[in-house]
Amino acid sequence: MSRENEEWRLMGQEKTLAGVTMYRVVFPDFWEKAYREKNPFYKKIEEHARMYVQIMHDGAEYLEGEKIQHFWHEHCEFCMAKAVTDEPSVFWCTKDMYRWVCDECFRAFKDKIGAAEASSDELFDQSPSPLTTNIQPEV
Repeated sequence: MSRENEEWRLMGQEKTLAGVTMYRVVFPDFWEKAYREKNPFYKKIEEHARMYVQIMHDGAEYLEGEKIQHFWHEHCEFCMAKAVTDEPSVFWCTKDMYRWVCDECFRAFKDKIGAAEASSDELFDQSPSPLTTNIQPEV
């Protein structure tokens, strides 16, 4: 992809992602581990699913078992590619799992944003990461 074609994806996110550690996530393996261990990723999905059911009075059947994964998806910060738990894909996320970048965009912009790479195995360790707190985009 040429440099000119890549630039359409840059809309300021390179500033808010500058210098953060990004964790490589491979779906569906990441989801399978989350479901098995009931780790923070699973708990995040579960919380959102329960809030949805409570507010909408619909979808309670999805709170049982692995169906809960269908309450979650995210989009790449650069190109809007969709991350879902049950389709093979590679995405990169911030420690708080708030910002997601597809593998193609991560490779294209990694040097520009100065991102550090880490394994998803390191995602749930207890060490604080001040650069990956909930950074909200400027409006």
